[in-house]
Amino acid sequence: MLSRSRRDALVLDMSSVVCITGASGYIASHIVAQCLEKGMTVRATVRDPTAAEKVDHLKLLPGASERLTLFAADCTVAGSFDAAIAGCDAVIHTACPVVFGAGAAGEQKIYEPAMRGTESVLSAIRKQGGSVRTLVMTSSMSAVAPVPEPALKSEAHWSDPDLQKSKDNWYGAAKTCTEQLVLAAMGRGDHAFGRFVAICPTGVFGPMLQPGVNATMGWIASLAKGAKEQAGNDSMSFVDVRDCAAMHVAGVLDAGASGRYMSLVESLHWNEIFVMLKELHPSMPAVKPCDGEPVTPTKFDTTRMDSLGVQVRSVRTILADALADLKAKGALE
Repeated sequence: MLSRSRRDALVLDMSSVVCITGASGYIASHIVAQCLEKGMTVRATVRDPTAAEKVDHLKLLPGASERLTLFAADCTVAGSFDAAIAGCDAVIHTACPVVFGAGAAGEQKIYEPAMRGTESVLSAIRKQGGSVRTLVMTSSMSAVAPVPEPALKSEAHWSDPDLQKSKDNWYGAAKTCTEQLVLAAMGRGDHAFGRFVAICPTGVFGPMLQPGVNATMGWIASLAKGAKEQAGNDSMSFVDVRDCAAMHVAGVLDAGASGRYMSLVESLHWNEIFVMLKELHPSMPAVKPCDGEPVTPTKFDTTRMDSLGVQVRSVRTILADALADLKAKGALE
């Protein structure tokens, strides 16, 4: 949610037209909702606009009947985004395959489609002859993960894509390389858009607009049901899906936004996370603390992220809202 002072500083053009790729996804659905709420016209790409179970939650959003159009698009098909991007003022590119446990097959299932999809989006933007003012991309904190980890992590840090590929971390490699693909196009001067903003989310949790339970929220449900007996000696960072979406929207609306922005609250040790989960969901089986001296959670310099003006929810609020949504959807008692 944007702070009042920041909201007032943004210039909201009620006639703005934005294309949102991969619009039926977890984060993207909230981006669609927030863009419609602000009065923008949304041209949303999905794989199959006729698949009711994938798109009906978008059609039911306030403002959708007047200002939402669905387009069929596929990251693996050249020219697939041309129709949706035609006539748009901005593009929010969220589409990226997510395949858990893909292993070596992730190169074909995740990395190559992600790269081709980004190339297709850039091609579609070029065909508009400079009318697209802003490109916002959903990257990931997996693209902000140098080895070894710095004492204070910021947007200046990059992952090593070759190292990610060698470890079959194809999602992380895809996010790192698609960001770099856009930057390379900008360096050549053939990008045909005004500003580029990359939002780099960490673990994203919170209310789901889709009817089903996605993988990350299902994972939270499994933890609350007792999937772990002992905490690992590590830390994890969080961001609420609504706040992450708001950062994407701010990237479009704030003329001063440019470059990379982390999207997170803070990192907590798993000992603390499990204590918090137990407090919020008392029926959760107790989890033993980690062995040995707990490591120090990852530290972040949030100066750039804070400049977007999005007031992020606390980890406790994120987990409380996530558990409440899981219960409302029957995924957790």
